[in-house]
Amino acid sequence: MPQVALSSDFLKAFANIPPKKQKTVREALEKFKRDTDSIALNYEKIHGVEDDKVRTVRCGIDYRAIVIAPPKGDVYLFAWVDHHDEAMAWARRKRFEVNQHTGTFQVYEVQSGSTPAPAPPETSKPGKKTAPTVLTSIESELIPPGRLFSGHDNTTLLLFGVPEPLLVAVRALREEADLDGLARYLPQEAADALYLLSAGYSPEDTIEELDRAKPVEPKPEFDPNDFEAAMARPGTQQTFKVVGDDHELAEILNAPLALWRIFLHPSQSKLVKMNSNGPARVLGGAGTGKTVVALHRARYLAKSCPVGKKILFTTYTTNLAADIQALLTSLCGQELEQIEVTNLHAWARGVLQARGIKVRTTQDLPEKTQEGWNDACAADADNHFVQSFYEAEWTEVVQAQGILDKASYLRARRAGRGTRLSREQRGQVWEVLEGYRRFLQKNGLMDPADVIREARLLIEAGKVPQRYAAIVADEVQDFAESDLCLLRKMVPESPNDLFLVGDAHQRIYGHKASLSRCGINVKGLRSRRLRLNYRTTQSIRNWGVSILRGMSVDDLDEGTDDALKGYHSLRLGTPPEVVHHATDKAEDAFIVARVRSWIEKGRTPSDICITARTNRLVEKNYAPILLDAGFAVQIIKTDESKLGDGVRLATMHRIKGLEFPCVLIAGVGAGSMPLELKSYADETARQDHLDTEKRLLFVAATRARDELVVTGFGAKSEFLKG
Repeated sequence: MPQVALSSDFLKAFANIPPKKQKTVREALEKFKRDTDSIALNYEKIHGVEDDKVRTVRCGIDYRAIVIAPPKGDVYLFAWVDHHDEAMAWARRKRFEVNQHTGTFQVYEVQSGSTPAPAPPETSKPGKKTAPTVLTSIESELIPPGRLFSGHDNTTLLLFGVPEPLLVAVRALREEADLDGLARYLPQEAADALYLLSAGYSPEDTIEELDRAKPVEPKPEFDPNDFEAAMARPGTQQTFKVVGDDHELAEILNAPLALWRIFLHPSQSKLVKMNSNGPARVLGGAGTGKTVVALHRARYLAKSCPVGKKILFTTYTTNLAADIQALLTSLCGQELEQIEVTNLHAWARGVLQARGIKVRTTQDLPEKTQEGWNDACAADADNHFVQSFYEAEWTEVVQAQGILDKASYLRARRAGRGTRLSREQRGQVWEVLEGYRRFLQKNGLMDPADVIREARLLIEAGKVPQRYAAIVADEVQDFAESDLCLLRKMVPESPNDLFLVGDAHQRIYGHKASLSRCGINVKGLRSRRLRLNYRTTQSIRNWGVSILRGMSVDDLDEGTDDALKGYHSLRLGTPPEVVHHATDKAEDAFIVARVRSWIEKGRTPSDICITARTNRLVEKNYAPILLDAGFAVQIIKTDESKLGDGVRLATMHRIKGLEFPCVLIAGVGAGSMPLELKSYADETARQDHLDTEKRLLFVAATRARDELVVTGFGAKSEFLKG
């Protein structure tokens, strides 16, 4: 019986054909698995294609699957499916072969008969498909100055997976924008390496970043005809999946766009299965699959979880925890029973409530909280500092470090706080902060950080049973030091105990913490970065990164994060559209027209998300105009996966962790983005707020997979000037 391997491209194409046609394709696949010689399939060779291994399989009257026939063995590769003519056009200039330098199976595109020449500047222009050139001769070994890969040699490029027919085109590149244009024709393994080399990585560092095997001598010989061996190699498994049986085939085709469940980049797969001597940290830009790695890691650990223990998957927000639960349910089988999902503050609250402690937090009663600050600040009769200063000092120093008395505050770290305080001033400030704490205690209120601290103290006192074998934590950049100290106490120090995933470029809740200061050591090989963006196009990524330009970002510990170096996307795409309007009415009309246009072009309402800075803008401004225009609307507040059909609307904070084919960021104007606050404690606090707002806009932009539109009205946002 033949073996069938499905490519990620095949599944994307399958997802885009009508449901009735999908049924026909399923039936053809099942027949093919049973008998490749079935007359009904019309399994046949086609002419006028670059690669003579290309075959087609009939899927009903008008659809064809592109199948790659193995020169030997019985592993057949399903690479694409489409209307007859479109399928032929897709396959015409592509090559499907085992790379003799890396042993991986590659799909790439060439244009026969073209003359090698430097890649012209227009290759970087979105939408213009300038095909790469074919190798007819290899230039001198070293690439000359003035080229993108100057100083590298042919051997290096070939060992990183550049196909020989594309070597001349790669050598000719002059800037990264040209690489963006060529990348669509390259195998993924080659594009990954080239982006890192273009960012200044040495070949050795590139090998380490991509978790590639180091070249050995003598060079191994890979059989170009052995598809089965190629399918077993990690580099191939990021784009091809050998299907085991009919049940697995049905599972894959039932959710063809859930590619994250099936395909992992070798660097991701290694992290999922790594055996760590202690805590591990994974950093990466938006869309690099950090959460995907965390999900697979939780499943992997759950499969070997000791009896009586569980794996905890925790996050900073309740909404994200609900999203994670839905994703794990779709990913896992029986092992789901061994995984517990909750956000950290809900977990800590539960611990206290289980011991009979009544928990009322300041978040539950914001009016009471304001009364407390008014009462406490009254002690500062001379108005030494504004209320926002005291609030920030309370959150960023006192609560972050678990300070409970004056002596501890007098010697506390205040790094990052803009206003320097003398010892006498610290004493004055403490009087206000202590007054606020007395108010909370008198009124039976707890700050969220108090809940976290009290839960940790109960663990340290041995009053909470240790029930976790390991903890996986997502979006760790938003955790405060008190949160991280609790995580450290929740699981005993042991191999594979903590798996922490985050990106400080996406910190939107104002916390800045150090893992090492919380007793979490992630030095050396237990700290890794992901750089390949699977979600957004390169054009959207570039726009989002431009918002962060010049900002220094930490690595969640004591260093600086360079995760944006070499960070790139798989697809080029069209540039985001930024449109500013004179009035709110003009913006409203534009939004309605754009949503209508997207739907007329085949997008479903749930493919579209309108996001804005505040709940008021979402619910009072943009939801009504869409409803009045006749569109169904769904406002995302909890689990997005449970919503019915309708255009999605949400705040920028709420869409963290989600993604949509089309995103429109509305209301980006002066006063709303960045959101204008009544006052700032000092200039440092103002700059911190602006940086957080930039990160929030970056997060919102990088939720878009294919198209991004940014609109505003009135005075322009300072983020969009220039």
